[in-house]
Amino acid sequence: MTINVKILNTKAESVSRDELASFFVSDMNFVPYRRRAELSRDGEITITFPQGPVILQAKLIVPGYGHVWITADKCGKGYDDGECVEFVREAAESRIAETDTLLAGGGFAPSVKCLSMLSDAKTLLKTAGASDALRAAEYRTAALAAAMWAGDLAVVERARARIAERKMRNNFLFGCAGFEYPFEHEPGLKEIFDSVFNYATLPFYLARVEPERGRIDYSTLDRLQDAFERQGIETKGHPLWWAHTAGMPSWTKDLKWNNGSASPGSIRHEIDRVITDRVRHFRGRIHYYDVINEAHDWCNAWMMNQQELCDMTKACADALHNADPSCTAVVNTCFMFGENAADGRVQWGLINERNMVPWSYLRKLEETGAQYEAIGMQLYCPGRDMLAIDKLYDRFKVFGKPYHITELGVPSCERDVPPSTTEGDIYCLRYMYKGLWHEMGWNERLQADWIEDFYTLSYAHSEVEALTWWSIHDGSSYVPAAGIVREDGVPKEGVARLRELEKHWGFH
Repeated sequence: MTINVKILNTKAESVSRDELASFFVSDMNFVPYRRRAELSRDGEITITFPQGPVILQAKLIVPGYGHVWITADKCGKGYDDGECVEFVREAAESRIAETDTLLAGGGFAPSVKCLSMLSDAKTLLKTAGASDALRAAEYRTAALAAAMWAGDLAVVERARARIAERKMRNNFLFGCAGFEYPFEHEPGLKEIFDSVFNYATLPFYLARVEPERGRIDYSTLDRLQDAFERQGIETKGHPLWWAHTAGMPSWTKDLKWNNGSASPGSIRHEIDRVITDRVRHFRGRIHYYDVINEAHDWCNAWMMNQQELCDMTKACADALHNADPSCTAVVNTCFMFGENAADGRVQWGLINERNMVPWSYLRKLEETGAQYEAIGMQLYCPGRDMLAIDKLYDRFKVFGKPYHITELGVPSCERDVPPSTTEGDIYCLRYMYKGLWHEMGWNERLQADWIEDFYTLSYAHSEVEALTWWSIHDGSSYVPAAGIVREDGVPKEGVARLRELEKHWGFH
């Protein structure tokens, strides 16, 4: 099956080669197909896929809105074999339809700004249809920008209305990476941390805790756990198991799956030993664990097939529950929209014709019979708008599990990755996570705006039980400049926004 696509800028010319190269298609659950595309001299894309209908996606610079992933889904119907698509027009029509559906659902009074943006989008798109090619291109891009704004406003305004209608969520976890707590050399950071967060993630990386097999060092984890307990802050261990060389000590390199055998020298044997030891050591003190990290074909240093990865996930959850049945097992995932699978890109492991993404991984876990309590989602600067994230939350409801947003962060300024960054992290930080939202440059006020909208949107979803920022200051943030405190210890505007949100929701 093939579709022909043109993506035109405001000058009625093809968009940049980078934007064209980002284009891919997914099924209607946003599971991508490997990119099979040809590009003509005039910028027309011919893309091949095995079956329809499909959603079209491209990461575009949209003047007046930002640099984000844009989708077109033919107003919910998807595209099929032989269609010819002008992407910007179709994306604007799809976004308008999504926003109309959201408003028709009621439950809130949309703002004048939301309604006017939506009206502008419709008028501009209609005007484009009666204009010459150059004017039409300008109007369509402007229509897309207005529609993107309208969708963002509508979904956040609905979230605020939902929050206002219900009681305080007493057990909600406002989290942050807590590796450096209590910040003995920067005492002001502890005060900020304690005033904003009631939940902290501790570093259970195997390479840190057990660099040599059998030589286990709990001193750092004990110190952190003691400090958080004194402050009354809930903790989570992250991760109990991770097939990424950054977290794997050298003694794990030659482990084998061996058909799931628990014999010495097998992956299963070490899973049982390691997880049992860690969880029993903190039994009754730590109640949440990222039981496995990024095992959906992204981190697969043992070159396991997809069924083996799911069996390994089940083994991790079983080991946790056997050691402490009261613990919450979080299956942690990343790249929630799966763009890496369209690229045929993984951090470590096999490149399959169709690599698992979080959606297909969780589906396969159901078939495998894995028992876990929560879906972990990483949403670092996702390059996706608020309506897209809201739809993501709705899509994953089918699994019947609560969500823990385990790692997130957006920058407060433009800052490149450090020179020592690995190739895999360069791919994540310069491509997968990079984006602009509402403006053409990040700043501290815009970061705070994103925090306010994202936390509001997430808090309104009953499925979301935890939000973990990564991390508190710029010196330790994964996304450069994504801390909510500058490296000199001065809090950014995001700190005040979080405090005010929590106060408004009854947490202070």
